[in-house]
Amino acid sequence: MKEDVFISHYRGEELLYYKYQQTTPYSLLILIDYRKNELMLEFTSKILRDDCVSLINQTNIHQCLININALGICRLDIGDILMSAKVVKCDVTKDIFMDDLANVVGNIRKNLSNFKKWVVREFNDGIVIENVVSTNRYKKRLVIYDKEKELKKATNSHFLNSLLDKDKVIYYFQKKVRFELNICTMVQIRTLLLVEDNRLKSVLASTANPILTIIDEALKRPSAENHVSTTLRDFERELLLKSCDYDLARVEMTIRGLISKKTPIRRIMQPYRDLCQRLSSSSKSDFDIRTLLA
Repeated sequence: MKEDVFISHYRGEELLYYKYQQTTPYSLLILIDYRKNELMLEFTSKILRDDCVSLINQTNIHQCLININALGICRLDIGDILMSAKVVKCDVTKDIFMDDLANVVGNIRKNLSNFKKWVVREFNDGIVIENVVSTNRYKKRLVIYDKEKELKKATNSHFLNSLLDKDKVIYYFQKKVRFELNICTMVQIRTLLLVEDNRLKSVLASTANPILTIIDEALKRPSAENHVSTTLRDFERELLLKSCDYDLARVEMTIRGLISKKTPIRRIMQPYRDLCQRLSSSSKSDFDIRTLLA
């Protein structure tokens, strides 16, 4: 290691640790702790530069460590790290195509399973879902935000300018909503990822879906029956719409068979058209977010 680029911390004559930290073009922390005789690395998928769209996985974790070595400030024993490293905290991420983040946020706010146990608050250009607990051991935190918008912020300009093809990366994240679950304890990593230990290999090999697990805990399922009727007459109209599979042409045909030919059909059909539109608008906000995350 190049000691002059690391911050050294002493207690008297005793060297406790060396620390290197950068925030641009991507976040990286290297801590050599002599008290615990361990190395700690912390980084995000941006360390993969143009390949950040793939997120950190079994295939590219080796490249993440190669890119750290390429900085020339230290030399990591990549083989040993891949074999012996343990994950003490991690973010599990899923990007979904969704051009209406406000709809997702509205869906989450109104479908919280328990307003005393779960809270939703604004966070930058998105929201955070958190459970209400007193200790970090049981803390569950899911961040949901517009990834394209976040990537285009001034704070990411250095990162984007360091890419070989930044337009390709920006294009990939167009209309992408990111779900990011912060897992901050080793116990939660094992519980949520369904792994027996915290070895790096075990964590990256997990096929669990912890984001869906948290959504199942935090949100109730939308009702299968989506009524918007507020009067008995509208409820009767809604039943007819349902029996005709919400096909207005079939509704009109049914009504024509039940009324006088002299009755103006346009006037009778208008309430059905209005109700059908309200039902359609309501169903858009009552979708089950689980279908996006499965």
